Amino acid sequence: IALPASIFVSVLKFITKEQLVSFFGASLYPLIAVILGYIVAWGAVIVFKVPVGRRGVMLNTFVNANTVFMGLPLNLSLFGEEAMPYFLVYYVINTLSIFTVGTYVVAIDRPDGTKNKGIEWKSLCSPPLIAFLGALVVVALGIPIPSFAQNSISIVGSLVTPLSLMYIGINLEQSGLGTLRIDRDTVIALAGRFVIFPIIMVLVLLIGGADNPLLKETFIIQSTIPTLVIMPILAAEAKGDVDFATNVVTMTTIAYLAVLPLWSLFLFLI
Repeated sequence: IALPASIFVSVLKFITKEQLVSFFGASLYPLIAVILGYIVAWGAVIVFKVPVGRRGVMLNTFVNANTVFMGLPLNLSLFGEEAMPYFLVYYVINTLSIFTVGTYVVAIDRPDGTKNKGIEWKSLCSPPLIAFLGALVVVALGIPIPSFAQNSISIVGSLVTPLSLMYIGINLEQSGLGTLRIDRDTVIALAGRFVIFPIIMVLVLLIGGADNPLLKETFIIQSTIPTLVIMPILAAEAKGDVDFATNVVTMTTIAYLAVLPLWSLFLFLI
């Protein structure tokens, strides 16, 4: 309830009709980075001979991030509401990646060799994405929204950050630190999430000539966010390695306490 409200108000507040074209142009940066990320991740799967049942999780860990519960509150705290348009760009590309290629590579990665359902098209119609698209229509058509309605929606949307942080804490407590395991595949997954994919994003921004500081900072930080929390669910549906998926989610979340300051320092230096 809170997240769609937050996204709807943010679009109305920070994206004008004149900015719509440049908004979609900015989506090319994360889109290209995601495509390259899948290619590099698949290369790592082949080179390191990652076993069936872990391959889909590995690909998702490299490329897809937990933008909703960690990316949004972090972006707001680091860059403020002015960076919301660029966060929304990344959020859309990340969501499309998760529920198309992301779910597909996990669904076909079944150790028993049977086939499973592929792309989750229905999941694309999530409330946050619907709110985002609806807000774009409102902006494009210039539909007026009464101030009392915007204020009410904004109050509900302000719950996103505290609720997200509570959710992360609950998730970590339920996972339990005693279940953590550091093996070769986990190290590869961590390297992909925190080093390889962010470097890909940096290179795409440099080669693409991105010159907007907020855009660059938002995209780089979002590329370092821990992997999506629904990974164990996807792995369970495909009868894959659920323990590995759970371990990767927990490890990336905990390791981010050390990773974030390092990438923040990098942004400061550049």
